[in-house]
Amino acid sequence: MTPDTAGLMAEKIRSVEPLKDLAKKEINLTGGEASQNPHIVEIYKIFRTLSDNVRLHTNLDINSEKSKRWERLVEITRLRGRIDITLYPTVWESRQQPLLGKIIKLQNGLIVNLIYESLEDLLKQINILVDFFNEQAQQKFTPVLELLGEFHDRLKKTIEKNPQCREDDFLDGMGDLENYVSCPGGFVFAVNAIPSFHVNPEGIRDMTSLPFPKDIYKVECTAIRGVIEIMTILQTGEMTPCCDVGNLGCKPKFGNLLADSPEVILQKFGESQKLMTSGALKNLKNMKND
Repeated sequence: MTPDTAGLMAEKIRSVEPLKDLAKKEINLTGGEASQNPHIVEIYKIFRTLSDNVRLHTNLDINSEKSKRWERLVEITRLRGRIDITLYPTVWESRQQPLLGKIIKLQNGLIVNLIYESLEDLLKQINILVDFFNEQAQQKFTPVLELLGEFHDRLKKTIEKNPQCREDDFLDGMGDLENYVSCPGGFVFAVNAIPSFHVNPEGIRDMTSLPFPKDIYKVECTAIRGVIEIMTILQTGEMTPCCDVGNLGCKPKFGNLLADSPEVILQKFGESQKLMTSGALKNLKNMKND
């Protein structure tokens, strides 16, 4: 993406009320490792005119503080942007850990995504985070350690009881545990546990996840209920109300932010929501008949 494209998108978002309202709440810059874009700081500044809450997601697979990618991330935090990460155990010690220690000193919040292939894999990643925050200023991050500790204990108990459990058993084991917590001084931490999926060479994702191969994964789409809580916009301008656009092909089209007029976009919103509602009802009926 270039600053010119970002500017066109921002201008169009301002003219489409539902998108404008969503943008005010939060804008995430992600996909294809956004920190590699040499224009990402300028792009951030453009979207910052739409929202006070603009975040950039990164794999933090950066080998040096002298890297241009790292310098861009630091500059975005100086401009009051937020950096969030996906934890990758293979590069954690060598690359992610040192820089994450600096990120939590540059900003007042963090979201960590944990993509897991099994419950044992998820437990290992939780342990990585526990060790990391134990090495930080413990008084400041006590609530984070308490959250991760409770996550660890509940997950370990589930694994010991039934390591090959179904997804419902896993969720029952987690109970009402929240995935976020606030710390003294205002630091907000959140952790998202995301099951991994096999994706074939054509980009089609399996219906069952790797950690829960017996369960069909259900996508909770708020657009089906008539409420759009998220809108993913590709660099091409195509829009879909789903954060999993990389693996799931959303058939209903919500318009193209770059090519369509505000009137056409609003018209496609209504048409697509009706189509998704109809499709969801058919899916539920088919699942009950299986």
